Amino acid sequence: MVTQEQELIPISAVGAAVARKRPPKTRLDRLLGRPESGVVIAAILVYLFFAVMAPHFFSERVASNILLASAALGIVAVGVATLMIAGQFDLSVGSVYGLSAAIIILLVNQGVPGWVALPIVMVFGIIVGTINGYLVTKLEIHSLIITLGGLMFYRGVLLATTQGFPIRLRAPDAFLSAMDFQIWIIPGPFIWFICLATIFAYILTRTRFGNWLFATGGSPEAARGMGVPAGRVQIVAFAVASLLACVAGFVSVARFSSVDALRGTGMELEVVLAVVVGGASLNGGYGSIIGAFLGVLIIGMIQQGLILIGINVYWYQAGIGLLLIVAAIVNQYVRKRSIT
Repeated sequence: MVTQEQELIPISAVGAAVARKRPPKTRLDRLLGRPESGVVIAAILVYLFFAVMAPHFFSERVASNILLASAALGIVAVGVATLMIAGQFDLSVGSVYGLSAAIIILLVNQGVPGWVALPIVMVFGIIVGTINGYLVTKLEIHSLIITLGGLMFYRGVLLATTQGFPIRLRAPDAFLSAMDFQIWIIPGPFIWFICLATIFAYILTRTRFGNWLFATGGSPEAARGMGVPAGRVQIVAFAVASLLACVAGFVSVARFSSVDALRGTGMELEVVLAVVVGGASLNGGYGSIIGAFLGVLIIGMIQQGLILIGINVYWYQAGIGLLLIVAAIVNQYVRKRSIT
C-alpha cells in the first residue's frame, strides 16, 4: 500500500537515489560499451589466427588482396551502416551494385566519358534509394518487402541487359583507368573506401544529421516529438545506401572492365554481416562506421585466410553464418553493458 508521504516523493529524487547506488563506470567499461569494441577484439583474433595457421599471411601480396577484396564491399557497407543506424535496411544493394556496373559499361561503350558516366549512375542510385525510402516511410510498407522486391527487379533487369553473358568495355577509358591504381600495398579502390568511411564517420559523430540518424533509429516517434524529420532522414539514408552501391559498381568496372549477370549476388548478406559484426543493431539507433570498416576487413581476412589454409571454399558460407550468430550475441552483450 502506498502512503501519502511516498506519493509525494519526486521521481527525480528516486532517480538520483538509484544513480547514487549504481557504481561509476570505469574507463574499461566505457571502452567496452562502444559499438565497435567487440569487432576490434574480433579483428585482432582473426588476424592472429590466420597469421599462425595460414602460410604467407604476413606477405604484402596477401595484404593487398585483402584490401582489394574489401573495397567494393566496404563502400556499400558504409551506406548500409548509415541506413541501419536509421532503423532500416536494404536488401537490394547487391543488385543495384551489379546493375550500376552494367550501366557504366553501356554508357562508356556508347562514347560517354567515364567522368560523365559516374555522376549519371550516382543520380540513378539516388533515385532508386529515394523510391525505396518513400515507399517504406510514406506508404508504411516494411523495408524487407520493398528492398526484397528491388533485389529481384534490379537483378532481373541486369539479367535482361547482359542476356546471361558478360559485357565488357570495348576500349579503355582514361578516367576509369586512373581509378585503378595502387600506392604501395594499398589499391585505389580501398582508398575510395577509406575516404568515404572517414566522411561518413564524421557525419554520424559530428553533425546534426548524424544525431538525427541515431535518434530516428532509436525511436522514430520520440524523434518526431523532438522535432526530428524522421521520415525524411530515413529517405536520405536509403538514398545514401543506393548511391554508395552505385559508386562501388563504378569502382568494380575500373577494376574488372566487365560485368556479368551474377555481379553482386549475395553481397547484400555479406554487407549486413559486416555491419552487424561491426556492432550495429538490426533494431536501429546503434552502430558505427568504424565498426563496419573493421567488419569488412574481417570478412576479407577470412576469405583470404581460408584460401591460404586450403579449406574448401564451400565452408566459407558456413563460417560466415556462424560469425553472424556470434556477432549478434556479442553485440547484444555490449549493448546491455553500455546501458547498465
